[in-house]
Amino acid sequence: MNLEFPEVLINSFRDLVHEKRDSVVVSKSPGRIEILGNHTDYNGGLVLTSTIDQFVWSLGIPSPETILHSIDYNETSRFNLDDLAVPTEIHWSDYAKGVFWAFHRRHHAVQGITGVVHGNLPQGSGLSSSAALEVSLVNLISHLYKLNILPKAKAMLAYEAERLFCGVSCGIMDQFATQLGKPNSLLGINCGNMLTQDVSIPENISFVVVNSMVKRSAGVILNKRRAECLEALSTLQESNWDIHSLSAVSTEDLLSVAEILNDNLMKRVTHVVKENQRVRDGIAAIKDNNPQSLGKIMIESHNSSRDLFEVSHPNLEILMTIATQQKDVIGCRLTGAGLGGNLLLLAKREMIENVVSEITNNYEQETGLEPETAICAIPGGVVVEDVSL
Repeated sequence: MNLEFPEVLINSFRDLVHEKRDSVVVSKSPGRIEILGNHTDYNGGLVLTSTIDQFVWSLGIPSPETILHSIDYNETSRFNLDDLAVPTEIHWSDYAKGVFWAFHRRHHAVQGITGVVHGNLPQGSGLSSSAALEVSLVNLISHLYKLNILPKAKAMLAYEAERLFCGVSCGIMDQFATQLGKPNSLLGINCGNMLTQDVSIPENISFVVVNSMVKRSAGVILNKRRAECLEALSTLQESNWDIHSLSAVSTEDLLSVAEILNDNLMKRVTHVVKENQRVRDGIAAIKDNNPQSLGKIMIESHNSSRDLFEVSHPNLEILMTIATQQKDVIGCRLTGAGLGGNLLLLAKREMIENVVSEITNNYEQETGLEPETAICAIPGGVVVEDVSL
């Protein structure tokens, strides 16, 4: 496999253990982009996602307690299984603690690790740096302790670390994409039954992530929107609707739903129901090699996220305006939780560099911010390897 990883991991690990090690495990976990399916995952709905070639690495050895150094925060966290109290405010180490908590909750025989973590995923930008850290650590620990755990079960351990331990109202999309993604393929996920499908991407198109440089904390808005969705679901159930998620509502049901819900909740439900259909239509467009149709669906998704789910941001709207004025942009939409973070562009592969240059220059002129851009290679999911240091 010959897994590549930054030399800073080696140097930091040697500083931590002060001796040469013949057997060390390294785990490399990618970030993800949401192609379609905004705020549908925690509503039991459909998503279309892929990995990106930005990563979180973890490297370590087994030990009685955990000593974990973050290169990016320049902090070392030390804890054992008796220290795993649910946090009131999330520190980076809580994601690691959550992973051990999830292993312990599932009765897996693990102790600790001595290791280091490092990533080049921008935090708070909607590319799922927390899930990448969790999945990297789940696979590192599973390999170190020789646990025979299926890939979807590993993704669920990572999900439980974030959802149940850290208390972030996320769905399963991030962890599933990072764990299960295939090279040069998108991943469709039914978050209601956890069924997945690989969707090969045509060679003539590419996705580009454009960072608005507006950072946000996803947790607050995720929790608020999830609460609104749960309120809508509860209201429908109290009105004798036999459903277990908003994704069980069909487009044909929306007129009846409107007689029950207030305007605010109705907007949330309409977005979820129609976004699920956009995922279906988007997958069909890709399979039919129809990028123009996919691009139109992406723009419809963005407009719904802005108007019905209300998770856009003025800077994202500036980026959208600039992007839609570019003749070589096929489609674009916000990706991730919203309220800042990233815009996702779809363009013909041969026009990508021109598109990136135009959008970067125009956005900087209008806002004074220089956006970070990344042309998305799709590397596949997490990989783990034994190395000698």
